[in-house]
Amino acid sequence: MRDHPAIAEPIAEPSGSGFQPVRLVLVALALLLLVSVAGHWYAAQVSLPRYCEEPELVLQRLAAILTEERPAGEGAHRDYIVAARLQFLVPPTADEPLAAYLQRVRRQLEQQCR
Repeated sequence: MRDHPAIAEPIAEPSGSGFQPVRLVLVALALLLLVSVAGHWYAAQVSLPRYCEEPELVLQRLAAILTEERPAGEGAHRDYIVAARLQFLVPPTADEPLAAYLQRVRRQLEQQCR
């Protein structure tokens, strides 16, 4: 019975140090940072250039979205949904007046459309 390897060998401790919350948090933060950077890149390279064809018209629709209850009325809503997406890409800051916000969006579009 002494020659049996299972009896002669000591029981091995599991390797590794177990759960590492710091490593998990760092991986999660790195993924969040990667998603944020990818989102900004996509907005700058793909989404915002779409508004370069008619920036003034888009700004008018954006102003209508922000000030009117039913900006499209009974007409097609697609153009207003496209303009509303601009509000997501360039969000207004807290307590920013409408004129200042629209001017900031105009400058952003001018930079993007060069």
